[in-house]
Amino acid sequence: MIIRALTLLVVAAATASALTEENVNQTLDGAPGGRLIVDVDFGTIDVSAGPDDKISVAAHRKIDSDNDSQEKEYFASTPVTVTKDGNTVTIRARRQNKERNLNWSGRCSMDARYTVHVPKTFNSELRTGGGTIMVAELTGTVSADTSGGKLRFTHLKGATGATTSGGSIELNGCDGPLKVDTSGGRIEATDGSGSLDARTSGGSIVVRNFAGDAKVETSGGRLSFENINGKIVGRTSGGSISAKLKSPVPGDVNLETSAGSIDVLVPPDAGLDVEAEASSGRVTSDLPFIGTRTDRDSMKGKINGGGKSLVLRSGAGSISIKPASAEVAIKK
Repeated sequence: MIIRALTLLVVAAATASALTEENVNQTLDGAPGGRLIVDVDFGTIDVSAGPDDKISVAAHRKIDSDNDSQEKEYFASTPVTVTKDGNTVTIRARRQNKERNLNWSGRCSMDARYTVHVPKTFNSELRTGGGTIMVAELTGTVSADTSGGKLRFTHLKGATGATTSGGSIELNGCDGPLKVDTSGGRIEATDGSGSLDARTSGGSIVVRNFAGDAKVETSGGRLSFENINGKIVGRTSGGSISAKLKSPVPGDVNLETSAGSIDVLVPPDAGLDVEAEASSGRVTSDLPFIGTRTDRDSMKGKINGGGKSLVLRSGAGSISIKPASAEVAIKK
């Protein structure tokens, strides 16, 4: 059953002003293992597991501008459609006729929200031309893409791939191969597992309590790692790096910054093969070290007899290796 409401309000003022709103609500039968496709011009997409195998859709759109005829034309040419083919549900509100440009002269505000509940085991393909994408409590693959908004994922199990052209990314309790990319925002991943591949062109990256390999890169921000149960690879072109390693150190560590310091806290008894170099700074270690040093800007050798690889490079900053105290040392 589809319930659709279209309302037009015209407010008299010095310049004609209109508010057009639309609401669509629909409930469909579903089954675990299906696929959800959401493809919209703009708006927030919010997908989460529902209490049963039903698929419920609630869509709300509004445009507030100085041109009520343009508003009505857009809604008429770009309806919200909900279709079901087998166990695939598609929600679409994407303007097809791009040859006739709508001239939104003057004031124009566009907003939409698509709230969808699906069975707990379900795959998702989500695209919006501008808005936040949120997915929570699902098992299945997730593909998400927004041209200008945040990405927020909570308690997902399965492969997740997501990109945004201008927003932050949050992953909380997500398990599986995770690959995320933003052109301008912060990335934070906490309490997850599997593997993490994260990139941002303009923001910091924080990874905490992650059971698996973490590979991250930023062109303009700091990197922070804590309690990573796997290999760590981190690169930044414009920020500092801090890392607090588990005991025992579970994997090789490779950290590099072009303009910033590197500070690593390690368990006091950790065995490491160290290679550290600072082009414009000092390299120091507060743990027993056997090896070679070149002045104060590099060191290569072993800590506590050697073990996992610890490679550190800084182009314009100092490097320090310090023992984590008994109170703050991270245990397995």
